Amino acid sequence: MARRKNYKRRRIILSNTFHLIREVGMENVSFQMIAEKSGISKSLLQSYYPHKARLTDDVVCNILNTLDEQVKSFSTAKDGNICARTKAFIYTIAMLGIYDKGLKRIISEAFTNNESLDKWSSMLNGWVKENRIFDDDEFDLNEVEYGIAFVVTGVGRLYHDSKRFNLSAEQLADYATSSLMYSFLHCTPKQVDKALKDGHKIIASADIKAIHHAIDTMFDEDKEIVC
Repeated sequence: MARRKNYKRRRIILSNTFHLIREVGMENVSFQMIAEKSGISKSLLQSYYPHKARLTDDVVCNILNTLDEQVKSFSTAKDGNICARTKAFIYTIAMLGIYDKGLKRIISEAFTNNESLDKWSSMLNGWVKENRIFDDDEFDLNEVEYGIAFVVTGVGRLYHDSKRFNLSAEQLADYATSSLMYSFLHCTPKQVDKALKDGHKIIASADIKAIHHAIDTMFDEDKEIVC
């Protein structure tokens, strides 16, 4: 019973944190604001999350997991090449930022400093390993890790300044995917070209409204959360 209550309270805390940072940004959200919105004391909140960074990391991890589930549900993604799905995943992140200013704020703020970029790289690497995404023998996991760090940094800067660079969501996804494949996965130009084309087919079946709804409701009681 205690474990179930703790899980329920974590869900409430994560949900309220998510909605607060969508509204006002990570830097403007305090422990006190989260505690008040969650109907608990600040000290109780800190017994669950001693540091704000861990709390925001859990929010981002749930976003990544929800996006992964959504991309896998695209009609042409289930048996598709992992690099094509990578393009679809990056495209979806970019499109959500265009579709929802609050999500744009969360994603963009995570790309504004080296500490945040390191966290994103670390979380993505952990997510990749946990989900065994690049476990095929043809991939060197060390190089996958280097590639993710490189792509997160490069795409993060382009995403943060997307208006200045005037890049579409698909262009951003193409740059990121081709860089990862060429430089770190040692794919041939033919393999890269096929992955980008297959990725385009995947995103053509995407329903951004449905994906947005999944993100918006990812902390509802009937959803499994990561914490």
